[in-house]
Amino acid sequence: MGKRWFMLRLVSFALIRRKSRVAIAFIAIVLGVAIVSGLADVYYDIGQKMTRELRTYGANLVLTPASPENQPYLALHEISGIAARVPPRQLVGYSPYLYGIVETTSHQIVLAGTDFSQISRVSPYWKIAGDAPDKRGQSALVGEALAKKLGITAGDRLELTAEGGQTAAVVVAGILSSGGKEDNLVFVDLDLAARLLNRPDTANVAYFSIATDPAQLESLVRSLKTEFPTIEASLIRQVSQAEGRVLVKIQSLVLLAVAIILLLTLLCLVITMVNITLERRREIGLRKALGGQDQDVMLEFVIEGAALGFAGGILGWVLGLLVAQGIGQSVFHAPIAVRLPILPLAIVLATGLAALAAFIPAKIAARVQPAIVLRGE
Repeated sequence: MGKRWFMLRLVSFALIRRKSRVAIAFIAIVLGVAIVSGLADVYYDIGQKMTRELRTYGANLVLTPASPENQPYLALHEISGIAARVPPRQLVGYSPYLYGIVETTSHQIVLAGTDFSQISRVSPYWKIAGDAPDKRGQSALVGEALAKKLGITAGDRLELTAEGGQTAAVVVAGILSSGGKEDNLVFVDLDLAARLLNRPDTANVAYFSIATDPAQLESLVRSLKTEFPTIEASLIRQVSQAEGRVLVKIQSLVLLAVAIILLLTLLCLVITMVNITLERRREIGLRKALGGQDQDVMLEFVIEGAALGFAGGILGWVLGLLVAQGIGQSVFHAPIAVRLPILPLAIVLATGLAALAAFIPAKIAARVQPAIVLRGE
């Protein structure tokens, strides 16, 4: 106990006496651990955050009839049942679509019934010039190309007649531009389309936007094919593969940044500890002349480094929380979840890194020759 107490006093005295050098090492540890722990928090949240951000690409899952020749329609209650199987925090939105041919006063056009309340969730890339339609009125969205063909603008009335003789007069709420096939369609509320086409409670296709990683999405598709044999569930490959590639690249970038920061922190600590060792050569030589063993000298330096690392790890983790929240708010506009298990990891990492950085100076200190140093050589 006496030897250990004496060692602790030596370590405390060494740290207090060289405040400027120790402060440099301590700041390096704190900053390194703060950035690394902050990036670790972001790393574990980045999959969910990026998946939410990438939902601006649109839907990533599509449902169609498994046998369109025999049964060309989906039942709305089955679509709702599938939506209920997706965890609410992962389901961004879903929308069924019912298609049919209708006539205006001069043209035959393709009508699409959908849930207008889901447009911003399932198809956020749609650009609407005018007002967004709602369920309260007989309103419609007309694709940009079709609007030019018909010579209509927002606010015009459009008479629609289905093959069975059903008619409806709708007001063009807005002109839709998507850069795809939607630019040639007329969109009305799903209930209105069902009445016109005489297809209640059915849809031709349903699109889902689900915020989850590609592996879980593929697992969901496999389970749906087993539980709903009349429905063909498939991924929109272009979107899901793009999400996977982006996530892998971002996570790799975070890991690379962590590795570089740890290396720079280690180099800074090594240089600082070497300088401290050179300043203490006479002190080390005197101690060895009085009977100090090489292993005791090395142990003292390692303990000094570990003590700095322990304190710097705690403070660095606290600052890392602020770093993570700053990244979350600036990049994702949402907070990053606090993960307490990162605290012990940050302490172990900082302590181990500082002890490793102190090992090289400890070896230098152990090789000090008392006679040469005390003579001033």
